[in-house]
Amino acid sequence: MANPPSKPPRGIKTPKETSGLLMTMIRALSATESNEHREIEKTALEREYKRCDQKLEELISMEHQNLARVMHLFTSVSSEINLSRERVQAAKQKLLACKTLLRCKRDELRKFYVESIEQHHMLTQLTQIEQIKEVPFQLNMLESKNQFLQCTKLLMETLHISNNDLKNIDALNELRIELKQKKQALYNRLLDEDILNENNETDINELDTEKFVPIAVECLAILFKLNDTIEKLKSTMQTQLVEIVEKTTKQISTTNQSKNSGEQLVTLVNGVILQFYSVVDAHQLFLSSLDKVVDQKLLANVNKYDLKYVWENIESIMQMFLSNYLDVNSHSDLVMKSTPIFSNVDLNIFFSKKKIQRPKQCLFKFSNAFESSSDILERPFTSITQTQTMICTPSSDNIKYIYEPLTMFIQQIEQSINMSTCTLSSWLNEYIRTVFLDRQHSKVATTVESITKQTDAWHAITTPEQIQELIISRPLLSSTVSIWNNICQIKKLVITMPEYASHFLMIMVSISRSYKETCDSLFNTNIKSCDNTTKLVSYLWIQKHNLVDYLKQSHNWVRREYENKSKKSSLDELKRYTQEADKLFENLEGNDFKVTSVSDINQLRCLAHLLESMEWFGKKLNEISNPESKHYLVPKLNSSKTDNNNLPLSLVETLHQLGKDFLDISDNILLYLYLEVRAQSIYYLLPNFESVIGNTTEPKVLDLNQSVSALHEAMLNAISNSKTQYIFEGLGEVMAKSLVNHTRNIEIIDEIAIRKIIRDITMLKYNIAAMLGASQVTLEKTVHYYELLLCTPKEILEEILEKGAGFSEAEYLNLLQIVHRNYNDISY
Repeated sequence: MANPPSKPPRGIKTPKETSGLLMTMIRALSATESNEHREIEKTALEREYKRCDQKLEELISMEHQNLARVMHLFTSVSSEINLSRERVQAAKQKLLACKTLLRCKRDELRKFYVESIEQHHMLTQLTQIEQIKEVPFQLNMLESKNQFLQCTKLLMETLHISNNDLKNIDALNELRIELKQKKQALYNRLLDEDILNENNETDINELDTEKFVPIAVECLAILFKLNDTIEKLKSTMQTQLVEIVEKTTKQISTTNQSKNSGEQLVTLVNGVILQFYSVVDAHQLFLSSLDKVVDQKLLANVNKYDLKYVWENIESIMQMFLSNYLDVNSHSDLVMKSTPIFSNVDLNIFFSKKKIQRPKQCLFKFSNAFESSSDILERPFTSITQTQTMICTPSSDNIKYIYEPLTMFIQQIEQSINMSTCTLSSWLNEYIRTVFLDRQHSKVATTVESITKQTDAWHAITTPEQIQELIISRPLLSSTVSIWNNICQIKKLVITMPEYASHFLMIMVSISRSYKETCDSLFNTNIKSCDNTTKLVSYLWIQKHNLVDYLKQSHNWVRREYENKSKKSSLDELKRYTQEADKLFENLEGNDFKVTSVSDINQLRCLAHLLESMEWFGKKLNEISNPESKHYLVPKLNSSKTDNNNLPLSLVETLHQLGKDFLDISDNILLYLYLEVRAQSIYYLLPNFESVIGNTTEPKVLDLNQSVSALHEAMLNAISNSKTQYIFEGLGEVMAKSLVNHTRNIEIIDEIAIRKIIRDITMLKYNIAAMLGASQVTLEKTVHYYELLLCTPKEILEEILEKGAGFSEAEYLNLLQIVHRNYNDISY
């Protein structure tokens, strides 16, 4: 079978015969001029037609099979088309018949259609009613599980259906009222609750604020209560902050009774600050959640606030809270430096301990914000009608305990609101400058005056327990220790409040300078006699600057530490002591002395305690004013809070100079005691004299011996061993010179009296040797000198020839004159 004819390829078109060629031939024939030419054209045309017919016959013979097959297919297709036309025609006739029938039943069908729609709507409403009846139960279930978001959505959807689709059903009026009540109750619950069930499916436990607040905000947005909530938060914010303060105060007052008031106040302030931080965090979470909800739901006209507004409320409450504990009653202008944030909340009523009523409203509770306070804010206050609780007595000194947490809190506020100085900082600075520092000045001045004006201020000394606590070897004046304790308290303030270091240093300088002047006055009063007409030898000596300078430059001076470390030979020491004795007697000659008494031992003991106290106090001042000392005013710590640059160098140098002044007072007292012991030797050995010579009264060696022993015991108990050693070393040389000089007054030698004096001097020598732990060569020579008074001039000269000169030429001359005069009187 031949292949069927194929469709020509796309784009190739079979040329079609047109009449164009025929018309061209006709025009060509018409245009010819002769028949011959037409015949030629006709012949040519006929030839071409024949050739075409022949070609057509050839093509038909060649494609006969294909042509037959096409004709067959054409016949089949034509038959199918005819059948289809017949079926369409039949369908058309049926449709026309149906149309005719439907037109006849149209009204009846419309009625049935409307009835079917009504039935469907009724069924839908019945289904909705059945569902709405179950909504209260479902809401209770969701609320019991703390699934607030699902509960809110279900409630609002139900309210929408009942108020729109089912609004005409009167039977649902009671249900609508119940749903509206549910809506208000849910709104109130969202305001009061931050506390979700631990068994919640969404893992929101009762302290999970970060998860609950966004849910609560979304619920409030669905309830269309965002603006109401914001206004409620703003209107009750300060009241809630006050409740935090009051509840924290009550809990601490009952749970920390073992702590002192300062520790309790620090605990209270830290607890309040921690809860305020939690309040800020909660508001920050609320505001961020609010922003997200507003952006997602494209809400408009939402009256938002910012964290600065929250901090301003906290600062306001903090100022009022601190005003009570810092005793700002006399400076009421410091209680609030700015205009109150709320005009409808008078917080002064609370802080002034009056009573008002306020409704119960609460959004945030922060029971996990303070240690050991699981129930501290478990329920809101119903009112602030109770008297404000105070855990300690109001005082400006309370700032010392709470300054550090307050400054850290202020720094946090300033960082949060991006301000260099916040309101609370300005208020605190103003309070410290105008109240605290002023009261501190007055308090210290009063304390120092009360210490120094006490009747026993210069006699009362530290107890053994205090001596052990201070790590000292000798007792100090209690007044000195008290003054130092006050300075230590001020020193703590320098570390605690470095911003005000210059003020505290001025107080320390004022205390030290005032105490120095008092001690100077006491020293001068004690070394003067009560009778202005009577002059004490030691007082006249201490007024001679040349003598004082000589003694301080002497190798025996106790402050010359390098000399004390390597003492020279005993001969050198004996020579120096003899020179000092000569120097003292040189400063007696040429003066009109009338000595009727010497310093009382109790007075000298008081000066000894003052000496030790002044030395200790001066060293303490030098320690705290020396930057290289570990006891420096500001410890060297890696903290900007203890930056040494806060200290004014001029005041530090002044404090250091005052320390030196106290050491100078100590040195002057030490020299005075040194001179007074020697003056007493002169008083007892040359008593009641108007000049160094011309006295015939017998020396009171035994009285001097008792006085020296008592003085030595008093000094040992009052001052260090090295100072006691300095005071009494070389005393034998002064006694010896006094006793030798006393022989000038002897006119008649009484052997019994001379032997008695020799015995007394011997006892004195042993007593001094026992006190100093060294032999008294000079007193031994003095004993021998008095023994020579009982010898003849010949015996004296023989001894000089035999043993050599043991005394000076003047002393031998005096001795020989006395003996010779007495020998001549006997011969006569």
